[in-house]
Amino acid sequence: MKQAFVAAILSVGLPLAAHAQSGEIFIPGADNGAEVQVKPKPQSALARCLANPNAANCADVGGDDGGLAFESAGAIEYETLVLDLDEKKVTVSKAPPPAPPSYDAPQTPAHGTVAYPSVAITIEFDYDSDQIRGDQITKIMNLVNALNDPALQGTTYAVIGHTDSVGSFGYNCDLSLRRAASVTRTLEGANVYVPLYPVGFGEHVLKDTHNPRSAVNRRVTFMRLPDNPGAVLQTANAVCRS
Repeated sequence: MKQAFVAAILSVGLPLAAHAQSGEIFIPGADNGAEVQVKPKPQSALARCLANPNAANCADVGGDDGGLAFESAGAIEYETLVLDLDEKKVTVSKAPPPAPPSYDAPQTPAHGTVAYPSVAITIEFDYDSDQIRGDQITKIMNLVNALNDPALQGTTYAVIGHTDSVGSFGYNCDLSLRRAASVTRTLEGANVYVPLYPVGFGEHVLKDTHNPRSAVNRRVTFMRLPDNPGAVLQTANAVCRS
């Protein structure tokens, strides 16, 4: 079914961004002969949001982007994941990170606490299913174009799967990972080249905490990872091993 779904996506004439073009501008002779590298600006609202998720960059995502947005349905709310790298635990906050993440820092902290915002991608799943519904193709197409934007070259993402609260902890962890893997395989099958790491959170981070069984909790979120993601990924993957 995965192969058929990928084929269906590609058959609609998906206008993929050209990954081979870096979009980088080099200015020879600057700084005593050193080259100055200027990153291109994202070409769409979704690419801008994925590159640097904050209220300003994500406020106008939606509509033409297939309903992709932050967790809130109205005013911008953050789903900031706070990762304790020592205790290997993750909590969630609706407040923005206390400081803008430094994704390209030469060395990512291996200890202490870090906070990264995640972007809620409303790719929907049926109950007890890890198969992407056919009516989600437009969202997949927009994600492919955004992730292949030249401005996102060099970025990496955790694709985080979620479930509702129905079922056991272990089953939901497995289902959420399968959902994340399904989205990851579909995007890779449509020639997305940025590294994607599927992660399962089970029911650990609910979108609708008042109705844990709600279908809106069956979702996938994207969290941009730092350039050296080892400790962050280890902590994220520990959620379903605790």
